[in-house]
Parts: sequence; C-alpha cells; structure tokens
Amino acid sequence: MSDKTPATSEKREMWSGKLAFILASAGSAIGLGNIWMFPWRMGTYGGSAFLLIYLVIIALIGLVALMGEFAFGRANKTGPIGAVKAAFAQRKLPGGAVVGLLPVLATGAVTVFYMIVVGWVLYYVGLALRGFAGQDLAVAFNSFAGSAGAVPWHVIAVVMTTAIVYAGVKKGLEPVNNILLPALFVILVVLAVRALTLPGAQEGLRFIFTPDFSQLANPLTWFNALAQALFSLSLLGCTLVIYGSYLPKKADIPQAAAYTALFDTLAAILAALIVFPTAFAFGVAPNAGIPLLFITLPSLFAQMPAGALFGTLFFLLVAFASITSAVSLFESAVEPMMDALKWDRKKATLATGALSLIIGLPLAVNQPLFSTWMRFTSAIIMPIGTLIMMFVIFWVYGSARVRQEVNEGTATPMAPWWDFLGKYVAVIVTMLILVGGTLRYFGLWQ
Repeated sequence: MSDKTPATSEKREMWSGKLAFILASAGSAIGLGNIWMFPWRMGTYGGSAFLLIYLVIIALIGLVALMGEFAFGRANKTGPIGAVKAAFAQRKLPGGAVVGLLPVLATGAVTVFYMIVVGWVLYYVGLALRGFAGQDLAVAFNSFAGSAGAVPWHVIAVVMTTAIVYAGVKKGLEPVNNILLPALFVILVVLAVRALTLPGAQEGLRFIFTPDFSQLANPLTWFNALAQALFSLSLLGCTLVIYGSYLPKKADIPQAAAYTALFDTLAAILAALIVFPTAFAFGVAPNAGIPLLFITLPSLFAQMPAGALFGTLFFLLVAFASITSAVSLFESAVEPMMDALKWDRKKATLATGALSLIIGLPLAVNQPLFSTWMRFTSAIIMPIGTLIMMFVIFWVYGSARVRQEVNEGTATPMAPWWDFLGKYVAVIVTMLILVGGTLRYFGLWQ
C-alpha cells in the first residue's frame, strides 16, 4: 500500500521508530484519568475489588481493542473518516464518511472540556510554587473555576497544545512524549516513595491490595472498572486509529499494545500509591471527585514537611500527563481535517485550536455549563464514539482481516480466539458502558 495519504499529495508522516510510537501511545493514554479519575473511582467503588476487575479487563479486552485500532489505522493509512469510509465501501454500504465523522466529533467534545482542565492544572502549578499553606483551597478553587480568571489559563493551554501539534509528528508529538513521559514516571516514583513513608501509609496500602471480595457483587464496581479500563487506554474511537496510521508495516502491533497498556496501568497504580497512603495518613476520604485533585490533595501537601516541593512536583506531574493527552486529542481533530478537507497540517491545527478556544470559552466561565458538558460527554458521547469504532473494526471491516493486519510484523501472532474477544466481548462491553452511563446520567441508576 502506498504511503500517500488520501488527504493530501504529500508523503504521510510516520513515527521515527518503535519507541517513539509506544511513548506517543502511552502519552495519549496516560492523562488526568490516571492521576485523578483512577484513584477517585477506586476509592469510591470497591478499592482492591475495583483494581482486580480493572486488571482483568485490561488483559482481556483493552489489549484486543488497542491492537484493533492500531491495525485498522495502519491497514488504511488514514484516520477514522477515511478508514471507516473504505470499510463501508468494501461492504458496499453507504454513509461511511458520516459514520467515521461521529467518533471524531465525540473526541472533539472531550477535547473542549479537557483543555479547560489543562488550564486549571497549569494555574495550580503556579499556586504550588507559592505554597498551599495558609490558603483556603476550597475558596480558591471555587472562585477560580468558572470565572474570568480561568480564561487566560485556558488560552495558554490551547496555544501551547496548538504549537506542539503544529510542528508535526516528528518535530512536535515525538519530542514532547520523549521528554514528558519519562519525566512523568520519575515524578510518580518520587512522590509514591514519599507517600509510602508517611505515618499511617500502611492503611492506604491495605486498601489498595487487600481484596474485599464482597465488592465484586456491586454492579457499580464492575461498571466503573470497565469504563475506566477502556477510556484510560484512550479508546475513544479516533486517536489510536490515527496513531496506527503513522505506523510502518514492520511494526509489532501486539508488542506496542502490550507496552501501552503496561505503562498506562503502571501510571494508574503509582497514582494510587500516592493518593491513598497520603489520604489515609491525614484521615481524608479519597473519593471526592474534582475536589480530590484541586482541594483535598493540595490541603494535604500544605501539612507535609517540604509540602511546597512535593505539591509542585505533583502538579508538574499532572501537567505533564494532561499535556501528552491534550496533544493526542488535538491530533484526533487535525488529521480528520487534513483528510476530509484536504488541508495541510498547519491550517488544520490552527483551525482546531481556534475551535477549541471558541467553543470552550463559554464553558470556562460557567461552571454549571462545564459540569453538564463534561458529564454528558463522559457518560454518553465518549461511549458512542468507542462503540462505533469497535463495531466498524470487528464487524464491518472484519475481525479476521484486522487480525491479519495485527499479525503482520509480529513475533507473537494472534490466534482465532482473538476474533471472539473483539467481535463479542469488546463490542458488548462497550455497549454496556453506554447503557450504564446513560442510565446514570439521567438518574435512573445510582
């Protein structure tokens, strides 16, 4: 297959090597979901039981879905719109371009609220540098989020991300991930060691690793572990198809998927090793949602010896994680614009930045509107995008064909059982997440 993209006459950009692709994929997956959402969900829905289910889902479903999206993008050498259109055309089905657009729009909805939170995180890096001691952090957060004061930080987040993606795959995406991802893990380890040395930290370890099998009977534990596992891996139906489209044929897709899942899971567990020992050491419940990241943990850092240093390190960690994911979300809009509108990267990137800024500004200054957008997108829009792509990959394009692409260039080829996990387990689980998220959004399941 030619390296020419359908979107442009220019030669399609490719990753410089296996490590660059793995770091980019891991950077896409590792974000606020690992540092913030994973500990919050684990703390609320079953502790060690949540972790057990999460690990099983990563192994049985997450890896298969990762391979499927990587292979689908590589096979078609284009992003979701072009790939879905080609799959529909091969089946003589109409509407492929429209169906392929839906995961792009879903990812775009995520990008809008995510960039606002990135702005919050950058603001908190500055707060941490000044020290959290003596500040009323609840008042500080509530007076900042949803106010005009959040706008400059939102603009900085969008401009910074736009500049990185504007530079392209090898000059933008790769250097950022090559630098920030190793730095992120270094900070994770340093903070985890510090948290584990706090008096009373053992209670946090028991909470993480001592199984409470009674929680396995709670449907909400299963639902949240399923949702966290799939969406933590950035399986939004768009980003990883695009990243896969930049892969050469010789790349080992199962190995890349395994490393991506490993790094993503390791980041989540290290985050738990920071949050739970710290929370238990200071007698704080670690299930506070948004306040956990922006109010509770800063309050704990204010009480710790050298708290200003560790608070700054923590929010640098969160900033690094949020930036690597923000870059991948932007790329998920840029490539489809290049594909569908035949724009070059620079024009598509500037348009993405402008749209993110314009649509996000009303949310940045209105906290209730932001919360509604985030909840609706997370509960309904994101699962729709994922379900569409899972169905197209494993049913329309065909599990046997995508497995053939997965096996090209690998030392560990997948057997026919892989088809069953993709066609039935991954698709049905994603459907259940959509149903559960919809019921919860409308208050029909608590």
